[in-house]
Amino acid sequence: MNARLQHRVTPSRVSSATVRSRRGKPSEFDRIREALDGYLAKAVEARKRLLEEPYEPKLLHAWRVNLRRVTATLKDVASLSDDDLHDVLAYLRNSREATGQCRDIDILALETLPAFLDKEHGKLDDAESAKKALSDLQQRHHQQAVIELKKHNLATTLQAWRHWADTLEPPSDGRIREIAAAAIEKRFAELKKRAGKLDGGQKRLHRLRSATKKLRYSIELYRHAFPKQATTAWLKRLADLQGHLGLAHDRMMARTLIAEIADKDDGKARWKHFRRWNKRTAFEASEKAMHSLAKLEHLKAYWRPATQG
Repeated sequence: MNARLQHRVTPSRVSSATVRSRRGKPSEFDRIREALDGYLAKAVEARKRLLEEPYEPKLLHAWRVNLRRVTATLKDVASLSDDDLHDVLAYLRNSREATGQCRDIDILALETLPAFLDKEHGKLDDAESAKKALSDLQQRHHQQAVIELKKHNLATTLQAWRHWADTLEPPSDGRIREIAAAAIEKRFAELKKRAGKLDGGQKRLHRLRSATKKLRYSIELYRHAFPKQATTAWLKRLADLQGHLGLAHDRMMARTLIAEIADKDDGKARWKHFRRWNKRTAFEASEKAMHSLAKLEHLKAYWRPATQG
C-alpha cells in the first residue's frame, strides 16, 4: 500500500477560494466533491452495517456500487492535479473486487433461481436439495465477504481524497466542463467499441456492461454542468441498456456458477433445464440490449460543441 494510505493524513485547511464559492452558489467542482464524498460515505456506512449487523445482500450491493461510482470517475477528476491519486484508486478497486463473487452468488440465489422456479415454472429435480446446496455456498461466501471487509477500512482513503480536494486550487466551471466533455466522449467511444466486439461470450458482454456503467456514472457526476433535459435523456437510455446487460450478465454468470456446483455434488443432470433457461434468457436480454443501444446512439451528444453535433 502507498505510504499515504498507511498513515493518517494531517487534516488541511480548505482553500479560501473554495470557502468563498460555498458561501454563494456552489461551483461545479464543489458539486463534484459533494457527489464523490457522498458515494464514499455510503460505502463506509454499508461496510459498517455489514460488520455490525446480520449480513444483508443489499448492503453489499451498496458497498460495491458506490465504490464503483468513484473508481469510474475519480481518475478524470484527478487530472486537475499532478497527483493522480493512483494509490487511492487502486485501494478502492481492490476493496470492491474482494467481494465480487459473493454478490454474484447472492443474485443467483435470491433472483435468478427464484425467477426460474416461480415466474417461469421451471423444473428442477430435488429442488429443496438444490436450494440447500446453494444456500450453503451463500453462507460460506458471506463469511468470506465479512473477512475481506474487515481488511478494507476506507477511513484513511477517504481522508486522503479530502486532503487532495482541499489543497487543490479550485478549477473554474469552464475547466470542469472541459474535463467532463472529454471524459464523457472517451466513455462513449469505449462503449461503442465494446459493443462492436460482442460475440455472444460472457467476457465481452462483461466489458460492454462495464463501459455502460462508466459512461452512466460520468454523466451523473457532471450532470450539473450541462442542460438537465439532455443529461436526463441520456441517463434514462443508459439505465435501460444497463438493465438488459445486467440481466444477460446475471444469467450467464448463473450458468457458470451452477456448473461449478454441479461438478462438486455430481448434479449436472439436475441443473440441466436451469442452465438451458439461463442461456436462452441471456440471449434474449442481449438482444434487447442491442435495441437499447441503437436508441442511445440516436441521442444528440450534448457535451460536444454545437459544430460537432
